[in-house]
Amino acid sequence: MNFEKPLPEAFRFCPRCATEAEPIGAVPFRCDQCGFSFFFGPVTAVGVIVRDRNQQVLLIERAREPGKGQYGLPGGFVDRGETAEQALRRELHEEVGLEVTEVNYLMSLPNQYTYQGLTAAVLDLFFISQIDSFEAIQADPREVAGYWTGIPGDEQLSQMAFDSNRLALLKYLSTDNNDREPFQ
Repeated sequence: MNFEKPLPEAFRFCPRCATEAEPIGAVPFRCDQCGFSFFFGPVTAVGVIVRDRNQQVLLIERAREPGKGQYGLPGGFVDRGETAEQALRRELHEEVGLEVTEVNYLMSLPNQYTYQGLTAAVLDLFFISQIDSFEAIQADPREVAGYWTGIPGDEQLSQMAFDSNRLALLKYLSTDNNDREPFQ
């Protein structure tokens, strides 16, 4: 039995008046009884391509689902009241103990994230940042089972937990990012 379902299908009753949904899973959810509407907008997440002065990139090995044992970019969900840049710095510090000051926007991509049986729409915002070296990495074992540094190739790209992370890396690798001057 598959317990995973899109978030809109979890709305079986109107949260305002408890009228049964008709049809179940409609986007947006609209209650004919009281007029309540809910649009299921995506949640926001960030990912960062951290490179060192030798243009090597950091990939983390995920310690938990979804994608346990696969590679990902450092990052995570943006909390309420936080900017994307603040979330990126917080997540990078929490996951691998690194501090960055400069971040440059790369791109955004849609994603899906399944947690406790519900799949939510996510908008991933990707950034690039530079550090001097990866020597200071202190991976949090609750989130990071290991890490890899280098220039990602087909082997690493095929092991990415999320397609959005893979596509962001491909975009990064296909542009002049490797030839850019270090960040100020």
